[in-house]
Amino acid sequence: MLNLGKSLNWKRTLFGKQERHVKRNHPIDQDLSDLLGRIREKMMELKHPPLEELTPEQSRFFYKEARTFFNPFESDGIQTHNVYVGEGNIPVRIYQPAGAEELPVFLFMHGGGWVFGDLDSADSLCTYFAKNAECLVISAGYRLAPEHPFPAALQDVMVVAQWALQNVRHWNGNPAQMAIGGESSGANLAAAAVLWMKELGSCPFQLQVLITPVLRHQFETDSYQSGYAFNLTKEKMEWFWNHYVTDARQGSHPFASPLNAKSHKDVPPLLLVTAEYDPLRDEGFQYAEKLKNEGIHVKHLHYSQLVHSFPNMIGQVKSADSAMIELAGTLKTMLRDRFLFLIENENYSRIER
Repeated sequence: MLNLGKSLNWKRTLFGKQERHVKRNHPIDQDLSDLLGRIREKMMELKHPPLEELTPEQSRFFYKEARTFFNPFESDGIQTHNVYVGEGNIPVRIYQPAGAEELPVFLFMHGGGWVFGDLDSADSLCTYFAKNAECLVISAGYRLAPEHPFPAALQDVMVVAQWALQNVRHWNGNPAQMAIGGESSGANLAAAAVLWMKELGSCPFQLQVLITPVLRHQFETDSYQSGYAFNLTKEKMEWFWNHYVTDARQGSHPFASPLNAKSHKDVPPLLLVTAEYDPLRDEGFQYAEKLKNEGIHVKHLHYSQLVHSFPNMIGQVKSADSAMIELAGTLKTMLRDRFLFLIENENYSRIER
C-alpha cells in the first residue's frame, strides 16, 4: 500500500533530438517557432545533450539557462511576501495586488516535471495572474524528485493548501473564493491534491485550474504518438516520470495519475487549458470529458497554434499573450462570479484558437 504519510485535518529540438514535422490543421505560431529556435541555438552552444542523458543536477542548470529567454512580467502594483510553511519550512511566495479590498485567492504550483523549477521560475506567471486576474496568488514550493520522490511533493502541497485556507485573510484573501491549480507537473499536483482532499472528506477549494496538465502515467495517446517534437517530447516525459515514481504501479496511483481515479464526483469545477502541440494534450481532453460525464462543470480553453509551457512566453509570442489574456479573464470571472458563470455558460466548452 502506498504510504502517504500523516493525514491532514480536512532540426534539433530544444534538448537535442531531430525535430519531426507533422502536418496539422493549424501551423505552430511563427513567433513561437522563432523563440524556440533561439533557445535551441543557445542550448547547442552550451553543448546540451538530450535530457534523457542528463542527471537531474545537470538538467537544472540547462533549465535555468533556457529560462533566461523568457521575459519577466512587470510587477508594478504587486507586493510580494516570502514565508516558510510547516515543519519542513516549505517556501511560499504571496503576490498581493495593491488596495484594501478582499481578494479571491489562487494557490499555484510551478511546473518543471517534478524535477526542476522553483518559486523564481514561476515568478512572472504568478505576477501576471495577480495583476490580470486581480487575485491574491500563493505560489507554493515543494520538494523535488528524484531526491524526494512521489508522494513528497504532493504532501508539501497539502500542507501549504491547509495553511493557505487558514491564513489568507492576513493578506486580504477571501477563503470562500479560492482556486487551486498549476502548470504541467504543478497542475498534476493540484489535481491530485483535490482528490486527496475529497478522500479526506471534501475539497474546500471552489475551482481547480489545470494548465497543460500531466494527468496519467502513460505514453500511448495520439498526442504522444503524433511525431512532432517541440519543447516537450515523449522521451522527456518518460525521463520525468522515471525520476518521480519508483515503478509503474506507483505511477498508476490516482494521486500520481489523477485520470485513473475511479470517481471525480464532488470535485470543484474545472478550468482546463490545453495546447495543440503538446504530448499531454489528449490526457487533458480525456480529463475534461471524464469530469463532464460525472456532472462536474468544465471550462476548457484549447489553443491550436501553441505548445507546452506557452504561458511562460508572455511578451514574446503574440498568440501566447492573447491566450493568457483570455485565461486570466476567465479565471477572474470564475473566481469572483462562479455561480453566475456556471449558469450562463455551457457545462463544457472547447475553444479553438
